[in-house]
Amino acid sequence: MSSVAVLPPSPAIAGRTVSALRLQLESSLQEDLAATLLLRERAAPLTVPTGIAPLDELTGGLPRGALSEFAGLSSSGRTGAMLAALARSTRRQEICALVDATDSFDPASAAAAGVILDRLLWVRCNPERQSGRSRDGRIRHPGKSTFAFSDVLEQVLKVTDLLLQAGGFGMVALDIGDIPSDSVRRIPLTSWFRFRRAVEPTSTVLLLIEQEACAKTCASLVLDLHSHSVCTSHSATGEVSTKMLPRLHNQQPATSVVSHASLLRGMRFHAEIARCWKQRKPQQSVGARFELRTAGNQPSAQTA
Repeated sequence: MSSVAVLPPSPAIAGRTVSALRLQLESSLQEDLAATLLLRERAAPLTVPTGIAPLDELTGGLPRGALSEFAGLSSSGRTGAMLAALARSTRRQEICALVDATDSFDPASAAAAGVILDRLLWVRCNPERQSGRSRDGRIRHPGKSTFAFSDVLEQVLKVTDLLLQAGGFGMVALDIGDIPSDSVRRIPLTSWFRFRRAVEPTSTVLLLIEQEACAKTCASLVLDLHSHSVCTSHSATGEVSTKMLPRLHNQQPATSVVSHASLLRGMRFHAEIARCWKQRKPQQSVGARFELRTAGNQPSAQTA
C-alpha cells in the first residue's frame, strides 16, 4: 500500500493566496464597510417658535418630534413660558393638549396670554388621589412600593402615553411643576425613553414643566429658569420701580420683596441652556433674559 505525503505550500505561494483573498474580500465588502463605518450626522429637527423672542434666539425654538424641558421653581417663569408656547401653537391652528397634574391651570390667564381654548385639550388629573383618601372618604393604605404623589404621576404617565399614541397634536405639555422633585425623580427613566420613541416619528412637541430636569438624555432641549427682577408701580403715585431678586438655590423668592402698596406690572426671568440638540454640553453658560407682564401691559424682553 502506497502513501502520499502532503507538503505545505511554500511561503511565497501562501502569501499570494492570502493577499488575493484579502483583496477579494475588501473589494466585495468595500461598499458595505464604508456605509457601516461612516459617521452620519443626525439631521437637525424642525423647530417651532416658543412665543418669546429671546428664547427663540437662544434655543432656535422647540424641536418637533422631541422632548423639551422647562425647569424652575415657583415664580421662575416656567408657566408663562409654557402658556406662550401653547398660545403660539394654537394660533397656528394646531390642536394642543395639557396634562395638568395638580389642577393648577387657569383658563382665564391662558386666554389672556393668547391661548385659543377651543384648540386646547385640558386633562385634569384627580387631585384627591394624592391626599391618601378614596372618593368615599376612607383612608387608603398604600403598598410599600408607593411614594408621595405616586398615584397622580401614574395618571400623568398613562394619559401622556395615550395622547402620544393617538397622535394629531401639535403640542403635548405636561405640567408637574407643583409636584416635589423627590417624587418626580422616582419616575423610571424607561418612561421618558418610551415617550421619546413615541414622539420621534411625529411632528408633536412634547413639553415638560417641572422643578428640576429629570428626563436626562431623553430630552433634546433643557432650559433652567429662575426669577431675575420684579417690576412694580406704586398704587398712589404710579411710580414704576424694578427690584432685583436674589437667586437662592432651591428656594422661592421672598414675598416681602413687593410692598402691599405696590401693583405688580411684570417680572423678568433668566433662562440658561442646560442641554440642547445643537450642542449637548455647552462649553460655557449661555442664557437670555425675558419679561412677562401682567394683563394690559405689553411684554418686552432682552437678551443677555
